[in-house]
Amino acid sequence: MASAYVEESVVTDKLNFSVWIKTVKYIKKLWPIVIVLLLCMLFQAFYDSSFVPVANAALIAAFEDNGPLFGGDVNIWNVLLNFNILGIPFILSFKNYLILAIVLVVVRSFAMFGLFFSMNYIEMEIMTQLRRDAFKRIQELSFSYFDKTPSGWLIARLNNDAASIGEVLSYSVLRIFQISFSLIFTLITMFSQSWQLSLIILATTPLIFVVVMVFEKLILKFSRIARSAYSYFVGWLAESINGNKTIKTMAIEETIKEECEEITDDVRKKRLKTQRTSGFFWPCVDFLSYITTAIIILVVPIFNDNHIIIINAAMLVLFINFVSHIYNPIRQFAEIFADLMGTQASVEKLFMLIDTKPTLVDTPAVIKKYGDIFNNKTENFEPLEGDIQFDHVSFSYNPEIEVLHDLNLHIEKGTSLAIVGETGSGKSTTVNLLCRFYEPTKGKILIDGVDYKERSVGWLRSNIGFVQQTPFIFKGTINDNIRYGKLDATDEEIIKVCKELDIHNFIMSLKDGYNTYLKDGGNELSQGQKQLISFARAIVRNPKILILDEATSSIDTETEHDIQGAINKMLVGRTSLIIAHRLSTIVDASRILVMKDGVVVEDGNHKSLMEKKGYYHKLYTNQFKELNIGEQIDQYEDQIVNKNINI
Repeated sequence: MASAYVEESVVTDKLNFSVWIKTVKYIKKLWPIVIVLLLCMLFQAFYDSSFVPVANAALIAAFEDNGPLFGGDVNIWNVLLNFNILGIPFILSFKNYLILAIVLVVVRSFAMFGLFFSMNYIEMEIMTQLRRDAFKRIQELSFSYFDKTPSGWLIARLNNDAASIGEVLSYSVLRIFQISFSLIFTLITMFSQSWQLSLIILATTPLIFVVVMVFEKLILKFSRIARSAYSYFVGWLAESINGNKTIKTMAIEETIKEECEEITDDVRKKRLKTQRTSGFFWPCVDFLSYITTAIIILVVPIFNDNHIIIINAAMLVLFINFVSHIYNPIRQFAEIFADLMGTQASVEKLFMLIDTKPTLVDTPAVIKKYGDIFNNKTENFEPLEGDIQFDHVSFSYNPEIEVLHDLNLHIEKGTSLAIVGETGSGKSTTVNLLCRFYEPTKGKILIDGVDYKERSVGWLRSNIGFVQQTPFIFKGTINDNIRYGKLDATDEEIIKVCKELDIHNFIMSLKDGYNTYLKDGGNELSQGQKQLISFARAIVRNPKILILDEATSSIDTETEHDIQGAINKMLVGRTSLIIAHRLSTIVDASRILVMKDGVVVEDGNHKSLMEKKGYYHKLYTNQFKELNIGEQIDQYEDQIVNKNINI
């Protein structure tokens, strides 16, 4: 319930440099564009922090010396302007100054274009590369990682975190150089004009540092709390939308509405607290800058009266502008620090994913011969016959609980083996080990007499056709979906497989036939039609080993009966492992393995196991009782009487 929500982010006020160092390699790869960016920043900083303030002061001084608007007998084009840029004196006529100013404005415009283009380019490249690296690592990770890692967490890393890191690295980290350049040019220009006034300005900066540090720590704390509340709201919203049908069937709309009001009100209050703190921060900074400006104005008469330094109107205006040139970079540094702190958690989580080591990897010798999952050396793949042996295999998902105990099993090539048992008996674990989604904790698995670890994962899985309980349909045409089983399959091969499975006519009945575009998981198709497409996808690769993991349990019995013929055709000439929930679907299997609590308790065919009247008989009769009278009569005649079973 929403009222139980008390999650708050753990606030860290220290930068983890070791984490940020990992991001440097992504910037280093873009060093040519980074150099262009730094040069653009350097020129922009010089123009804004040195040339413009000094030029304005020179114009004001010339105005003071030559009268209103250079009137009278003064030739405006010949008026001389005295510059002192970075300690170097220059004298230019007004005409030459205008030419120089126009040239510099044009150059600055190009520099600003280069600056923003470079920042955007760097952001997109870093974001793209982070997503590629993270997704590549996801492909390398074994099933055990996904067992304990929600898909939403992974999506957040590749989507939100990669985007945040790209933005911070390009706009915040690199802006440190821009701000530093501006600050350096400002300080040099200030001290070249008047070291006394420069010291007065700098004397007030420690106070602004204190204000910035206090407020930024508070803003960071409150923004994280607000972000945490918002994240909870997003999760709650997704849960409510996905569970909308359940909400309606239980008639709890009013309760959910009240939860929504409570959660959204919590988000509003926490965001307002952040905004209120930020609202106090900026006036405080501005107030301090006004105080510094007032001090400058007050000391000018004192300096002039005591002949410490003669300060004219031009220099006064110049140093008043310098106040903002000093305070703004300090404020910007504080903003960057907040950005870094706010994004640090994203960096830690994303690199936690990228740095995760796969638990299931081929040995260097195997990779050298067969390649890795991204670069398979198919020319070195030996033919797979389909003989399978489990040699004293045990397996644990965690060290405390062993789910498969000392399994010894030999499956001859071409055998159709059904594995049955209650939930948790070890059926799916057995086929998951065979597919090398996991590896045995003890013992070994041999394919054609060779430990399958001596050959690559790519070699093994390229010879396996796997049909899952819930068919997965990709966004794309039916042709595309089937071709995922064999990427180089021709249209003729796909049509041939579909005809063998008796689904060609169904596909051709659709508006666009094989080019019918499927979206949203193929929701325009029935569950049985989607399963038939997944069958074709598995068969088009002509696998030597075929696994059906409760492939018909998610469809109704009538549809199951309709596609049973397609299933039987799939099994011919292949080593097949069929995990079955409905025992009526595997009565024709040449061999049935009955599992309970991670061990094989019975092994035989349908006839022998029924006549034994053991555990399999119990499972079968329990399901038989759930049928209606008509179904019981039909099944009894077909699967008991016609098979001469004596029970």
